[in-house]
Amino acid sequence: MIRAVTFDFWNTIAQVPTGAMTEARTRALAAACEEGGLEVETAALVAALEEVGAHWERSWSEGVHLHPHQAVEILVRELGAEGAAEELVGEAFLGAHREVDLELTPGVGEVLAELAGRGIRLGIVCDVGFTGGESLRAVLEREGLLQHFSGWAFSDEVGHYKPDPRIFEAALAALGTGPEEALHIGDLRRTDVAGAAAMGMTTVRYRGVHDDLDSAPVKADHVLDHHRELLALVSR
Repeated sequence: MIRAVTFDFWNTIAQVPTGAMTEARTRALAAACEEGGLEVETAALVAALEEVGAHWERSWSEGVHLHPHQAVEILVRELGAEGAAEELVGEAFLGAHREVDLELTPGVGEVLAELAGRGIRLGIVCDVGFTGGESLRAVLEREGLLQHFSGWAFSDEVGHYKPDPRIFEAALAALGTGPEEALHIGDLRRTDVAGAAAMGMTTVRYRGVHDDLDSAPVKADHVLDHHRELLALVSR
C-alpha cells in the first residue's frame, strides 16, 4: 500500500520557459557588473555563464555535488570580479530566478491537494541546480502548494544528487515512511527512476512536459502523461 509519494521538482512539479532563466541571469549580472564598476562585454558575460553551466552539468552527471555558492565562486573567477562587484555578482546570480515566472505542470496542484486529502504523505526529492531549496519552497508557498508537503530533500541542503540513495533516504526519513510504502515520480530515467528503484520504491516516469529519451537500462514501474493518472495508480 502506498502511504507516501515523493515528487521530483523540475519538469514534474514546475518548469521554466525555454531560455527564460538564462536571460534573467544575464540581465541581472549585467546590472550587477555595472553597479559594481566592473566592465564586462555581453559576450564575455554569456561565456562565463556557459562555463558555470558546463561545470554543473559535469558535476551532476558524475554525482559530485556542486553547491550554488560554489557556482558563484566559479562565476566570480571567470568575470574577474573583486570587492563590492564580487558580492553584487553573487547576489544577482542566485537571485535572478525571482524574475522568472515558473509554470506549474498541468493538474499538479489539484492532484497534490487530492493526495494530501487522502492522507498520503507528500515529499520532494530535487536536484536544485543554481536555485536552492529555500527559494523553491518560497515558490511553492507562493503558489499555495507548500502546505501539501510533509518533507523534502533538496540537493543543496542534503549534499547529494539523485540517484544517490542518501537524498532519497533523507526524504523518506522526513516523511517517516519506508521505501516499500513509497512511490517516487519524476521525469528522468538516470536519476529519478534508477535512484528510486534502487531504494525499493515504486517508480513512475512522468513525461507530461519532458519525455526523457536517455538510454538508461532501468525502466519505471509506470509511465504517466498527466498527474491525474497518479490518483488511480495510488488507489490501486
